[in-house]
Amino acid sequence: MVGSPRRTPVSIVCVFNDPEVRVSCLDRSIRAGLDEAPDTEYIPVDNTSGQYASAGAALNAGARRARHGVVVLVHQDVYLHSLAALERAAGALEDDPSTGLVGAVGVAATGSVAGVVRDRVVIIGRQSSAPVPVDSLDEVLFMIEADRLHREPLSEDPDLAWHAYAVEYGARVRRQGLRVVAADIPLTHNSMTTNLDRLAEAHARVAQLYPELVPLRTTCGIVRDAHRRSRFATLLRRRHGAATWIRESVTATDLARRVGSRTSDVLLADIRLLIDDALDALGASGLDILNLDVPAPDVSWDVAELRRRERDVSAARATVDDVVASLGESRRERAVLVTGPDRDAIARLAPTLRATEHVVGLTRDIGTWVLVHPEAAALRALCTSRRNAPFALNRRPSGGAARAAGGTPAEAPG
Repeated sequence: MVGSPRRTPVSIVCVFNDPEVRVSCLDRSIRAGLDEAPDTEYIPVDNTSGQYASAGAALNAGARRARHGVVVLVHQDVYLHSLAALERAAGALEDDPSTGLVGAVGVAATGSVAGVVRDRVVIIGRQSSAPVPVDSLDEVLFMIEADRLHREPLSEDPDLAWHAYAVEYGARVRRQGLRVVAADIPLTHNSMTTNLDRLAEAHARVAQLYPELVPLRTTCGIVRDAHRRSRFATLLRRRHGAATWIRESVTATDLARRVGSRTSDVLLADIRLLIDDALDALGASGLDILNLDVPAPDVSWDVAELRRRERDVSAARATVDDVVASLGESRRERAVLVTGPDRDAIARLAPTLRATEHVVGLTRDIGTWVLVHPEAAALRALCTSRRNAPFALNRRPSGGAARAAGGTPAEAPG
């Protein structure tokens, strides 16, 4: 899979239970991309009445109707930014007999995220010039050669009904000596939920089926052998979590200095999980996302008219100058979220931020973010966890413009 792979048409299969979400995200992006990939086949599989007991059963049914040599399995709430990128990944898969599974985002054995996607509002992952071998792929989008999928369908195991079915398939092909890789397939995952129901059971089932591959890293945590878990391992994980919190707190101190606020005004929280509650608390009519850290300049990452809780959302690649201009011209009833600013960008934005109400936040996994809105102080009511406060410092009302907000988000899903 070296060099510039050829393009081959794909069959896109999606199981859906919310037609409105599917139409506004996946359908719209496929229509927009047909000019560059006119032979794309689209097979939506209706599960609005729950006729399929598992994602595997529904996706297998759709795959049996596919006419192209590579089947792409994707969530209903995905906006695809390049059908050409799908075709390049599919061509590379067909041309490389050592690879059994390709996806948009996965987790390498080192724990790093491979592949670049917009997860709700934040760019995650790392771009690479070549596909990156991973422990597992996220179910958001992955592709398999049609012949292989017909011989070896997705699991319809009840314990893998809606979680970890791509993880299981990746483990299956790895057992056969094949690679599982993440490739550059730009997409926005406009997920509205954090569904962890029966995730533990799914991971336990994968561990039971593939004991030789655990620990196995996924976007929803690490699959471990339950019999090998120990109190010592639990203590190590807690120690690692505490060390992460301290490092985040140190970074928060530097951010506060550059913005001209207090360390206690910086929030340690994952904005992906906080954003909808934040918009509710603000009473914002909509959201404009400005991502400063978007790679792949040959692909447009811009998208408008996404919907979150009946609010209009736009997302775009931006520069620091774009952010300054946007904050100066923004409609005050809308919130503006800036993601991915590095230390220099924060310093350049500081004069603009001091003139408006805002939240500065960060976590190790997603980096720094800034949320701007006149009612940013209203987010203070969401700050209920000491984990969200750098060095557990108390937040007290300040007279300055800068504000911090927080919550107690759970682990981010894939």
